[in-house]
Amino acid sequence: MKKALIILPIAGLLLVALAVAQVSEDITVSADVQPYYSVVFNYASVSFGAVYLGTDIPAPGNSIGAYNVSIEANIALRLNAIKTPWMPADAPGFFLKFASGYEIPTAPAYIIDLISTTVGYTSPGVFTHYHAYWLDIPPELLPDIYLTTVTLTYEPA
Repeated sequence: MKKALIILPIAGLLLVALAVAQVSEDITVSADVQPYYSVVFNYASVSFGAVYLGTDIPAPGNSIGAYNVSIEANIALRLNAIKTPWMPADAPGFFLKFASGYEIPTAPAYIIDLISTTVGYTSPGVFTHYHAYWLDIPPELLPDIYLTTVTLTYEPA
């Protein structure tokens, strides 16, 4: 009877050891991270106010970064710009100039025209992307109130 009592605990220990050895398993874990970007414009219009003839006339607010967007992205983005013809009349030499960057731009870099133009790139991250605008007003431009619509498009680079 004593032998049976000794064998029973030993058999129980073997069962526990075998049960522990069979618990491990290789688990595959995967994640498909999708491209993501959010662009929020913090302005809806740019008004130069009353202006006179000249070149590289800055929009009020350029120097303080008034024209900016908040970006959160896990991919690089390309910024394209296009505008409609000036109304009431497009005139030769009447240019809308633009620049963008992580810091407030201080000089024009591109002319926004009737054909879409790439005017900037961004890297992945969370940041403010600044825009700035300038006008070139030729001497022959007649006095009037001129309007155009600019479309800025952020898209995957």
